[in-house]
Amino acid sequence: MSKPPLIFLIVLAIIAVLASRQFIKQRREAAQNEAAPLRSLLVEVKEKRTAPVTDRRSRQREAIAGEEMRYEAWFQPLNGAAEIKLKVTAAAWQQLDKGVEGELQVQGTRFISFTPRRP
Repeated sequence: MSKPPLIFLIVLAIIAVLASRQFIKQRREAAQNEAAPLRSLLVEVKEKRTAPVTDRRSRQREAIAGEEMRYEAWFQPLNGAAEIKLKVTAAAWQQLDKGVEGELQVQGTRFISFTPRRP
């Protein structure tokens, strides 16, 4: 049996290093979110978007039924601070309407809830 080419081993090592770095980054972010205090902000829903999780493919492809989706929303604090982009659940995404003001609860970079303000 012959030895595998050196380039193949280098590619495998690079993939392993990049995967472990991503895993460590996700663990660190989750720990920071858990340690962060719960904050409430008065915000306006600026935009909401949905995209397939495998967003790296061509933008011209058709949506596949049953494909896992990522839900994102942009919120503008009413005090004029910088816009906030958060990943939200499908149920929360469906209840958000563009232009609605309300109370946003976040813990670190994690979306907790959005309660629309009643006029």
